[in-house]
Amino acid sequence: MLEEKVEGAVFGGVIGDALGTLVEEMDRETVKRAYGGPILDFKEPSPLSVCPHLKKGQYSHESQIFLMALEVYAEKGYFDENLYIKKLVEWVKDEKSHRYPVGSHVNAALSYAAGIEPDEARVKACDIDGAIPAAAAGIFRWDSSYDAYSEGRYIASITHGDEALVDTAGVLAVAVSEIVGGRVLLDTPEDRLGFLEVLREFSQTEMVRSYLDLLYQALTKESVSLDDAILLLGNGSFAPEAFSLALYIALSNGRSYRRAVLTAVNSYGDFGGDTDAIAFIVGALTGGYLGILSIPEEWLKCVEGAEYIRLLTKKLIDKIKQ
Repeated sequence: MLEEKVEGAVFGGVIGDALGTLVEEMDRETVKRAYGGPILDFKEPSPLSVCPHLKKGQYSHESQIFLMALEVYAEKGYFDENLYIKKLVEWVKDEKSHRYPVGSHVNAALSYAAGIEPDEARVKACDIDGAIPAAAAGIFRWDSSYDAYSEGRYIASITHGDEALVDTAGVLAVAVSEIVGGRVLLDTPEDRLGFLEVLREFSQTEMVRSYLDLLYQALTKESVSLDDAILLLGNGSFAPEAFSLALYIALSNGRSYRRAVLTAVNSYGDFGGDTDAIAFIVGALTGGYLGILSIPEEWLKCVEGAEYIRLLTKKLIDKIKQ
């Protein structure tokens, strides 16, 4: 069962990212012009997308860096900061390997490559992409939310110095750990609010707690549409808002991986949003909760590097069992 949850979380996140990348930063009308309507399956990226050079099934830099973090755990059996920095530097130097310009991880990696000390290498940005690699800590530390929070913060703090971002990363790691570890049920409203309370107890910043409080309001209202949730929580790249919207979508659609991820992918609203990061988080949480068998087989076949991800996940599970 643990193996199914780990594999579900890994593939679930990467597939969510690959689908969400198709419409990242597009508003509703642009999506309609580009694809004829909402995304329901893998497609070739439109020339109107932020990543027109990608191919069908390819994912963005968020998954690339998440997989780097998983590689560190799979190779070492613990999180080795020096190995992670080495992987980041190799990634940023190989211009063909990173997908489209992204400031935070690229800037941090370039600083480390230049020999700059960590305090100066860390960027101050609070974009959700800086928190995504922390999901690897939640998966590897499936048996301890406390260790997951600490290591999730640690991973984010290697490249980022913003406290709200680092706190978001830690809480994301807790969410993944609780779900992959099977310590929560999400079947009833009471279950979901209890899970949210666990996350709030771990948070160490008022900013993140305030967004979790807004999420609590959304979950306790009688009827909240996706557009209502976007207006309340936001769907941009600011880490606490993207994370809280992803949690709302995952908790509201937790019985179906397909429905949850497609809701996240199509959470662009009237002004566009960070749909790949939101769909990554939703996919990792829902895939981890429901397991690998919940993910459509055609999506597992279509996503980039599926065989590599399977081998990496197997190696990770072997390290977890040691």
